[in-house]
Amino acid sequence: NRAPGEPPSPALENVCDEEDCIDERDHSCLKTLDCGHFCGGVRGESKCLPCYEGCDGGHLERDDKCGICGWMDLGSSPVLALGCGHAFHAGCLRGQLSARWNGPVIAFGFMQCPHCRAEMVHEALEDLTGPLRKLRASVRTKAVTRLRYEGKDKDKELTTRGSPYYGDPEGYAEHIFAYYECFKCKKPYYGGEKRCGVARGDDFDPSELICGACAPFSAEQSCDKHGTDSIEWKCRYCCSIAVWFCHGTTHYCDPCHSGASSSSKPCPSVAGKEVEDGECPLGIDHPPSGTEFALG
Repeated sequence: NRAPGEPPSPALENVCDEEDCIDERDHSCLKTLDCGHFCGGVRGESKCLPCYEGCDGGHLERDDKCGICGWMDLGSSPVLALGCGHAFHAGCLRGQLSARWNGPVIAFGFMQCPHCRAEMVHEALEDLTGPLRKLRASVRTKAVTRLRYEGKDKDKELTTRGSPYYGDPEGYAEHIFAYYECFKCKKPYYGGEKRCGVARGDDFDPSELICGACAPFSAEQSCDKHGTDSIEWKCRYCCSIAVWFCHGTTHYCDPCHSGASSSSKPCPSVAGKEVEDGECPLGIDHPPSGTEFALG
């Protein structure tokens, strides 16, 4: 059955009355290209999609498969051509950006074109990519600050020519440090080095990711200079920085949380394992493991 009402464009007159089809119709471009063919893009964009018939010398074809969903023709749904030139269903692009990263650790690979890895750029995606760029800038600023604080800005990975991170402190800091998004305030917070973590898929509870500022703490543990913004916690069961706050009572590092540890390890210990003949990685005096402790 055809959708009720007059079609907004002759190109859309054969749309059926299924809800999804009507929604796509209402987001489809209404313009006719100079060559006389209908545009296959989205409504309201300032520059139309190249002609599917190749009239403008382009190589976009309506029966090409979308590189995100992988099974539907481009011509079956409104399409966006990214700044890099690669085209995908608008709905697929928005779905990928809305889903964001996999797992608890913040990562921004999902913002890259699936074909060439260039950053996704299009005016119709700005409502999603704008906030994500701000989040990425915040993560990078925090990561570079920590890189300098820990003296890792002199690591050979940054100073050796030919290194993937030569002269790129932002990239190196993102590579080695793990940041998480707080469930309460939605701000990124530090969770230790990635090499200390345990690979984890999407089987986690986001509500257990709580930054130090949003976790309960006493007033004397707040910093006079930074307030609660930089509060970090020790894992209850080892000498690692906590990432997870569970049950309203307990801070875990990623390995101890993954193993649901309930047995405390003597200092020094890292990632739930004892370290022989070493110094405490936290570098401060702290109560024995088994109690909650804010690092400040």
